[in-house]
Amino acid sequence: MDIGTTSLKAALVTAVGEVVSFCSVPFEEPHDRFVACSWYDAFLRAVEGLACGMGGTDAAGAVRVAGISVSGNGPTVVTDCGLTFRWNEDTGAVSELVPECARTSLFIPKILSVRKQFPEVWKKSKKLFSGPEYLIYVLTGNAVTILPEARFEKAYWNDDMLEACGIKNNLLPGFVKTAFNCGVFKSEEKLALEFTEDCPVFAGGPDFVVALIGTGTLQAGRLCDRCGSSEGLNFCTDRPVSGETLRTLPSVISGLWNVSYLIPDSGELSEEERLNAVEKGVGCLRAAAETAGISFPSEMSVTGGQTNDELLLKDKAERLGMKILRPADNHFVHSELLGDACAGWFGLGVYDSLQSAAEKIVRLKSYENL
Repeated sequence: MDIGTTSLKAALVTAVGEVVSFCSVPFEEPHDRFVACSWYDAFLRAVEGLACGMGGTDAAGAVRVAGISVSGNGPTVVTDCGLTFRWNEDTGAVSELVPECARTSLFIPKILSVRKQFPEVWKKSKKLFSGPEYLIYVLTGNAVTILPEARFEKAYWNDDMLEACGIKNNLLPGFVKTAFNCGVFKSEEKLALEFTEDCPVFAGGPDFVVALIGTGTLQAGRLCDRCGSSEGLNFCTDRPVSGETLRTLPSVISGLWNVSYLIPDSGELSEEERLNAVEKGVGCLRAAAETAGISFPSEMSVTGGQTNDELLLKDKAERLGMKILRPADNHFVHSELLGDACAGWFGLGVYDSLQSAAEKIVRLKSYENL
C-alpha cells in the first residue's frame, strides 16, 4: 500500500506480478493537521475495498495475504500522536536554523518546523516518523525509519546533524532497509481478507524509490518516464552523472545511481508543451550520458496517470524516436504498488534480490500504435 497526500492506494499482487485487486481510499480530511491518525482507518477500508474488488466474500475467502508492504510520500514528518507535517509544506521560517552540516537533509527542516510551530506537541513526543513508518508503527507497534540505501543518509540525518540541531537522537527510530521485516501485523478487527498467521509488515520506502523499483529501473541503462500531475524522467547509471537541470541521487541498489529530470507542472501543460518538455529532458539526459561515456537507451518505460493516453504515447514514440514500454497487466499504472510488491516478496524470501523480484513482477510490453 502507498500513502499519498489525499488518499491511500492498495493492491493485492501475486509473486509473479498479477494484480488481483486494487482500490483507492480518499482521506476524509486530507489537509487536517492530524491526518496520519486517519491512515489506519483508511487501511481497514482498503482491506474491504480489495475484497469487494475481487467480487465479494467468496472470492476474497480464497485469498490469504502473505505480507504487507508500506510506502508513502516524503519527506513527511509525523509525531507519535499523529501530528503531520507534510512533504510539501513550507519550511522557510526555519531555514536560518539549519546548520551547514545538515543542508543536505530533506528531513531536518521539517523536524525543526515541527519543533518551532508546535512546541507543546514537541515536548510530549517520544518518537518522530517519516510518513509510511508511522502506519508501520500503528500496524506492528515497532518504530523504524526506512533508509532505502546507505548513501541516502545525507538526505535523512546522522548523529552530527542531530547534535548540531539540538535534536535528541532517540526521537528518531533506527534505520532499516527497503524490504526489512518490521514486525507482525496486529489487529483485533474482523477483516474482510484473511491474513496469514504472524503476517509480516515490510518496509517499502519513499514513493519515488518504490516507483523506480516498480518500473524495473534497477539496472544501468534503464530509462523511465513517471508521469502524472508532475513528471520525472529517471535514468539508472553505474556512476554519478552531472548536467544542467539534472539531479543525481543514489539508487536503492548499491553501486547504481538515478539521474533525474523533473517537469514539475506537467499535468497543467498542453500536450504540445508536455512533449516539448519531455523531449528537452531526454535531450539533457542523453547529452549528460554521452559526456560521461555512457550508452543511452533506445527505449523508455512509462508509468503513472498518462500511461493510458494512447495518443500521447504515440506522439512520444515518434517525437523521441524511442520504443515506449508500458505496464502489461491491464495497463496497471501504480508503479509504487508494484514496487511495494517487489519489496514484500523479496522480504518473504521468494526472490533473492529486489532486482530479481522486479524482473518477475514488473511486466512491461512495447506500446504499439494499432
